[in-house]
Amino acid sequence: MFDNITPVIKNLIIINVIVFIGASLSPDALSDQLTLWFYQNPKFQVWQIISHMFMHGSFMHILFNMYALLIFGPPLERWMGTNKFLFFYFASGIGAYLLTTVIDFIEYQNIVAELSKEGYGMQEITQIIFTPNRGTNLWQGMVGASGCIFGVLAGFAYMYPNVKLQILFIPYPIAAKWLIGAYVLYETLSTFGVLSLQDNVGHAAHLGGAIFGFIMVWYWKRNDMDSYRID
Repeated sequence: MFDNITPVIKNLIIINVIVFIGASLSPDALSDQLTLWFYQNPKFQVWQIISHMFMHGSFMHILFNMYALLIFGPPLERWMGTNKFLFFYFASGIGAYLLTTVIDFIEYQNIVAELSKEGYGMQEITQIIFTPNRGTNLWQGMVGASGCIFGVLAGFAYMYPNVKLQILFIPYPIAAKWLIGAYVLYETLSTFGVLSLQDNVGHAAHLGGAIFGFIMVWYWKRNDMDSYRID
């Protein structure tokens, strides 16, 4: 497994692990500066759009993300080349951010409209929305490389749809297109509230990363990227 690791994948894993350890040893105030907050939150800073992709909330969070990157990333990096894969990785993460922000903005506008009708001023509304446990989730920050990873998963499923994958507790292998497709379907249903099996999970980020990742790989493959790959 580790013999086949590609340069960008290796460096991304190293950086993620270093940031995870550093954030675990740092004051909460520093972690807040690297976490991604909704853009109307007073804590929001523009660099968080990138920095949050290297932050993780728990050991299991970073373990699953880095393991998926290690398994599914190298074939894509070899096909794309190092520079294009790096672009692809971060573009998927930004796609995750954009979809999450659009959905959060709709919720934000609805809450502002409702509270304005009740006579609250904008300063009071902001305090209500961005204070923990006041009836909205917009006060929560977003961390993790999951949007990037879902871009990788979607790209892998498109490029190598019939590769057989073995997962725990299922005794027979499943083709990538079905396993990853089912996972993306679950995230889609969860994003729009059809399913609510997990709290505090950025389903919209997962879906956004998968959508952007799929579109990029579909476009590059359709236009024969192999003929103009940049290493």
